[in-house]
Amino acid sequence: MALIELVGVSKIYGVGGVEVHALRSVDLAVGGGEYVAIMGQSGSGKSTLMHILGCLDVPSSGAYHLDGADVGTMDEIDLADVRNRRIGFVFQQFHLLGRLPAWRNVELPLMYMGIRSRQRRRERAEKALEAVGLADRSAHRPTELSGGQQQRVAIARALVTDPAIILADEPTGNLASDQAEEILTIFEGMHSEGRTVVLITHEPDVGGRARRLVRIRDGRIISDEPAASGVGSAG
Repeated sequence: MALIELVGVSKIYGVGGVEVHALRSVDLAVGGGEYVAIMGQSGSGKSTLMHILGCLDVPSSGAYHLDGADVGTMDEIDLADVRNRRIGFVFQQFHLLGRLPAWRNVELPLMYMGIRSRQRRRERAEKALEAVGLADRSAHRPTELSGGQQQRVAIARALVTDPAIILADEPTGNLASDQAEEILTIFEGMHSEGRTVVLITHEPDVGGRARRLVRIRDGRIISDEPAASGVGSAG
C-alpha cells in the first residue's frame, strides 16, 4: 500500500467569476521511504499539489489517501493532528520568529502537541538542531544566522516531531548555491534514514538530486520517472 495516494484529484479555484483549474485529474502514489521531486514552472500546479498532500487544502474532486486513511473524511481536528504529527513542512520562506532563539523556534510544534515539560521540549529541540549541524547555534536568534542556517533551523523544526513525511516547497529558492548544497545534503540524509521526502521545485539541478522526478504542467502530471541521481541507486 502506498503511503501517499492521489486518485483523480482536481482543484478548481474561482477567481473573479472565472474557474481556474490548478490540478486536473492527478493520479500519484508515493511509497514509504521514497525521495520524490515534483518539478514545474510557476503556475504549473505544483504548490497546490503540495498543499493538498500536506492537508493544507482539499481537492475539488478525487480522493487523497494517507497511509490508507481517506483524508476527505477527516475533520479539522484530525487534519491538524496529521499536519502536526505525521508531516514536517519546510518552505522557501523560513517562517521563523525573530525574537526567539533557534531552539525556541524548533520547539513550537511540540507545544502544539501538548508536551508540557519545557525541559523535554528543549532536549528534543536541541537534538533536532544537532541533526542539522546547528548544535552550537541553538541560542542564536534568526537575525544572527545566515540564510542557510535559518533554513536548517526550519528543517529542525520540521523534524522535531519525528514525522514520517517531509514536504518541502522550494526549500533552496532563497539560498546561495553553497547553502543550497548543504540543505540538499540534509534531505538526502533524511531519505537515507527512511523518511519519505517530497520536494517541490522549479530547478532541474534540485529535482535531479531526488530519486524520482515527477514533472507537472498546467495541472497535469506529464512524466514520472527515476531522477538521474536515482537510477540504479538503492533505497
